[in-house]
Amino acid sequence: MKTALHKPDGRVRVSKSYKSKYLKLALRELAYKLFAPRIELGIKDGRLVGKARGLTGPIFQPLLDKVVEKQNKAKPIAIENGSFTYTLYHPPYPSPAANRAIQALVRDKLFGIKTPTTCTLAVTYKCQCRCVHCSADRFIDPNRRELTTDELKSVIDQSLDIGVVNVVFTGGEPMLRRDIYELIAHVDKTKAHAMMFTNGWFLSEENVKRLKDAGLHSLNISIDHLNAKIHDDLRRLEGCYARAFEGAARAREAGILTGISTYATRDNLKDGSLEGLLQLAQREGFHEVTIFDCMPAGRFLRQESVLLSPAERAEIVKMARRYVAMDHPMGVIAQSWINSPIGSGCFGGQFQFYMTAYGDINPCDFNPITFGNVREMPLRDIWRKMITHPEYEGRKRSCRIQNPYYRAHYIRTVSDNQKLPIPIEQFEPVRVQDITTIPELEQAKTEEPTKTR
Repeated sequence: MKTALHKPDGRVRVSKSYKSKYLKLALRELAYKLFAPRIELGIKDGRLVGKARGLTGPIFQPLLDKVVEKQNKAKPIAIENGSFTYTLYHPPYPSPAANRAIQALVRDKLFGIKTPTTCTLAVTYKCQCRCVHCSADRFIDPNRRELTTDELKSVIDQSLDIGVVNVVFTGGEPMLRRDIYELIAHVDKTKAHAMMFTNGWFLSEENVKRLKDAGLHSLNISIDHLNAKIHDDLRRLEGCYARAFEGAARAREAGILTGISTYATRDNLKDGSLEGLLQLAQREGFHEVTIFDCMPAGRFLRQESVLLSPAERAEIVKMARRYVAMDHPMGVIAQSWINSPIGSGCFGGQFQFYMTAYGDINPCDFNPITFGNVREMPLRDIWRKMITHPEYEGRKRSCRIQNPYYRAHYIRTVSDNQKLPIPIEQFEPVRVQDITTIPELEQAKTEEPTKTR
């Protein structure tokens, strides 16, 4: 494929023909089936160890050793039954699902095949909250029919077949689906673990027990602010804050790993309430806190003023690194850190996909673009279509939704009344310029965090 220098608007126009890309991908997948090493993880002397077996095992072993050593240096947020959990977004190590996670790395590094390790499934858009900042709001269409139980089970099976090891149930409020326990139980726990995002309202003692019995490994409870009244006002539901923390305590007591999902804004950074929430999470015994950047998505799709500055994102990175360095098991996942040039880059179309409650497959839940619907195409074909698209065939070092070039071509052209998601075919196939370095984040990464209790 011929490429050109980036134009002033940060775009490169490329051929619309994907036939050669599909052929190359098919050949790589065949090579993987024939020659892929078999990954085995275990524990020896209290440390994670790994062995790559098979014809290509010796080729991959050095990379596997690096991955294992990196995990051994990391701080586990929980230790259960001889396995280490390093984040709620990965299965415990060692486990059959963790073996599959490493296998995805084999596919990528040795065979050049991108594998989705996480699928985020919106199982419903019903919700008792009416959040001011709802990222799913513009996907909601009362004229469309949400997926049935059997359809969702099929999506789960197809997801596991293409390599997913982390099945995330979200919404709306997933607990409003009566079949949520059946769906969680349907996830083959030898292949993947199940987690859920919830507002916490329905985490009664009985419901928590049913979640645990169904095999739910972890859940994230959405907390928008340290202050209970502000949280309830943002969610337009009185008592939501108290119910969320009560439900979280029940989940932890039942043995479900429990985290807080929140987001950073200029205000909660400036007034210290974001850090106050981290302190509260530590005291309450949460296993992890996820800090999303405030994103121009959903109801905020065209409000780019909510985007954080590099300096503000650097402040989040410093805060996250400071808490990770503490002598306390709680983990902190910060989007400013992870989905940036100093982290793993953009996950959408690289390691994950998002499915709307109607079956549309998007790169992530903040992205208003769809590559197909599971009612019309097999999931494997939709994923192939995504990873062979000019914009998604390569890795991006920065979050696309925060990339001004991506927004100029794929977001700003979306009208206020346009139904979402938008089929990718409605856009010229363009690869936009990447943001490969952010000096403020680079500096925040190199500064030594203060290690305290």
